[in-house]
Amino acid sequence: MPLDSYHGPEHDHIAVLHRHASIFNLVHQIGHVKEAIVAYIDDEGNTLLHLAAKLAPQNQLELVSGAAFQMSLELLWFEKVKKTMIPAKINLRNFENFTAQELFSKEHEKLRGNGEQWMKKTSESCMVISSVIATGLFAAATSLPRGTNDNTGKQNYLSKSSFLVFAISNALALISSSTAILIFLSILVSRFREYDFYKSLPLKLIFGLITLFISIASMMVEFSSAFFIIYYHGSKWVPSSIAILSSLPILLYILLHFSLFSDIIYSSYYWRKLSKPGKNMIYVLEK
Repeated sequence: MPLDSYHGPEHDHIAVLHRHASIFNLVHQIGHVKEAIVAYIDDEGNTLLHLAAKLAPQNQLELVSGAAFQMSLELLWFEKVKKTMIPAKINLRNFENFTAQELFSKEHEKLRGNGEQWMKKTSESCMVISSVIATGLFAAATSLPRGTNDNTGKQNYLSKSSFLVFAISNALALISSSTAILIFLSILVSRFREYDFYKSLPLKLIFGLITLFISIASMMVEFSSAFFIIYYHGSKWVPSSIAILSSLPILLYILLHFSLFSDIIYSSYYWRKLSKPGKNMIYVLEK
């Protein structure tokens, strides 16, 4: 939008209402225009923050998948607009007697509920997987290869590098899967308040998925090393083939969850990083 086409603060109100971040950024880089915008009130008594509190158009919500991340984006937008407001204008009531914060809660109640259900279902599924992995790994750790050397009395496999890889990967997988269980459990017992979606819940989900990935990857390494131990004196192509095939679940996990990871980073961190002082105040969401 050229600067000479700007005709009044109502243009920026429309930009906020429809989440046109590029226009909002451009206008707010002009000092004298910014003062007029944050002080402007429309014919319904709404400030700029009231319009940011309204639910975004569907096409803007669909920029990320999952109601939880849509709620996170809405909170990010609301907080960034709030930082531009004059403090005296933040708690003003419109003609319907709503403050901007109250209007945000009213407009986003359904989205918050959908986000809660989505987060619970995702956490429950991931916690079941983590529990199954932890159970199997514990059984593997307590059934290590036995047998001692008649001359030294030491375990036969202690000096083998494959056994060392087996032991380390088993411990790492068991620890990471147990950690994932605790993280997903903390999500399930969360109160799911509005601002839990702003930072807490996305952060927990990121760490939960990362620890689950580490446990799966370590489990595959442990599985491969077990074949190297078993077939140490046999055909070497058997464990080598198994090791190559065991990498497929790891690659599949990355491919299937790539969009989910990108949505988490996009909605929670990349936008916040680009909103630091010295850069554009709000990241351009329009694709």
